[in-house]
Amino acid sequence: MSTITEAFNLDAAGLPSALRSAGRPSAGRPSAGRPSAVLSAGIPPARPAPLLSSRRDGRSLDAGVRHAIHAAFTANPCLQSWPAHAIDALCDAGQLRTWTNGELIFARDQPCDDIQVVLSGAIEMSWTNSAGVRAVAVYMWPNEVINFIPVMDRRGSMHDQRAHGSTTLFHIPGSALFDLLAREPALLRNVLDLICLRSRALHGRMGKTALAGFRARLADQLLGLAEWHGKKTERGVELTIKLSQEDLAALLAASRQSINKELRWLVQQGIVDVRYSRITVIDLEALREVSNAA
Repeated sequence: MSTITEAFNLDAAGLPSALRSAGRPSAGRPSAGRPSAVLSAGIPPARPAPLLSSRRDGRSLDAGVRHAIHAAFTANPCLQSWPAHAIDALCDAGQLRTWTNGELIFARDQPCDDIQVVLSGAIEMSWTNSAGVRAVAVYMWPNEVINFIPVMDRRGSMHDQRAHGSTTLFHIPGSALFDLLAREPALLRNVLDLICLRSRALHGRMGKTALAGFRARLADQLLGLAEWHGKKTERGVELTIKLSQEDLAALLAASRQSINKELRWLVQQGIVDVRYSRITVIDLEALREVSNAA
């Protein structure tokens, strides 16, 4: 499995530039709230480099990292109204940690007691069967706040959660969330709104999977990636993330050969361009037509 590459150039204070700029909105890009292509927000940087120290207690966070955590909450339409003092309380209770590529964060059905804020890299949410076949449900990108369901129902993680690329997360204990909601119960409505929003997006994706052909499903996935992680260039919309054909195959429950065949067709039609695992959408409208086909 290839990594998603991250660019983290440390400033004089030792803070990655990606975290310093985390609060800056991306031009023409809506907030978080859809799974896979659908549950993602923020644009991952471009090249791998060392991140922060592997662990850091929340109370010792510098202002830049705190700002990045605040930005992740406020980037989400369901959580953007949370007051600063509430997010600060969660910051004080949490821990910053960097995970290496492929490292298991939580195993499926095992206790998952932390809310996580993705600050860099990505989390692969997947299942693996006894034969070792892997299916990816979703990649969670920077600015996502995740794991509300397993923390609240206490029934364990719904997926194997692994770092995809070198990944920095801020872990917030579930107990800190429950304490906050006990003090400010109105915030629970925002959490329920987020769960409902993601559930609707997930069911929309399930309907697409059930009714659409494989070419349309791949086109829909690429459209979502372009929407959430696209950078306009002279040639079109370049995806700022890097996924291998194996990763795309796992996302779509397909073979690598099927992905390769359909990508070649899209290239031949002049709809996308693929160079060195970088995908550029040349004709968004044509890709949308493919996505809407049966």
